[in-house]
Amino acid sequence: MKAKISVRLLPQWRSRNPTPVTRCEQVLIDINRLQNRDGPLVLEVKLDDGDLNLRSHVMGLEQPVHSELKVALLGDQVLVAGDIRAELQVICSRCLKPFGQKIQKTFELEYRPDPTVEEEGEEFGLAYTDLTIGFYRNHELDVSAMISEQIVFEVPMKPVCKETCKGLCGQCGADLNKGKCSCERQTVDPRLAVLLDFKKMLNDDDQGKMRETTATPQDE
Repeated sequence: MKAKISVRLLPQWRSRNPTPVTRCEQVLIDINRLQNRDGPLVLEVKLDDGDLNLRSHVMGLEQPVHSELKVALLGDQVLVAGDIRAELQVICSRCLKPFGQKIQKTFELEYRPDPTVEEEGEEFGLAYTDLTIGFYRNHELDVSAMISEQIVFEVPMKPVCKETCKGLCGQCGADLNKGKCSCERQTVDPRLAVLLDFKKMLNDDDQGKMRETTATPQDE
């Protein structure tokens, strides 16, 4: 069964003629409708596991993600302020076992119209490196994509269950947190393995030349 996204307007921020927002397949904010509001639109969003676009090392959610958002329009820019509360299950990059990670953060974002190419072959560039600036298309803002992105920012590229995690044996794959395995440990830095192989090749060549020079010539 496909997960739903639960959204409701917070009572203290409802407009005079509010449009009810209930359960729906995705949360898209119509930016045109923000123009006629007396104040910012405030939403309480509840997202299930299947509604988020998370990176592969995030297994899933322990509980649905809760977020409160305040959305306002300033010219053609959409200003968003919100908070996120989430409990994730993440794969440890060392021992490959899942562990829990709690996320609680506040954020402020600015969305601008997506700079599209009007003519074929036209080139354009973006100078923005600020992660608080995003873009929207077709006068719509995807809330689920926004929250997914904020969660991804909080998960390290190589998450670890604990700093003392010993990981897996590179030879047999045993979990070294449970004890040592019988594999012979390599004391050489793997980054130097190529140089050692090259040195061995040179030594073999030198030994081969020495054998050629010391060999006794056969009688004709």
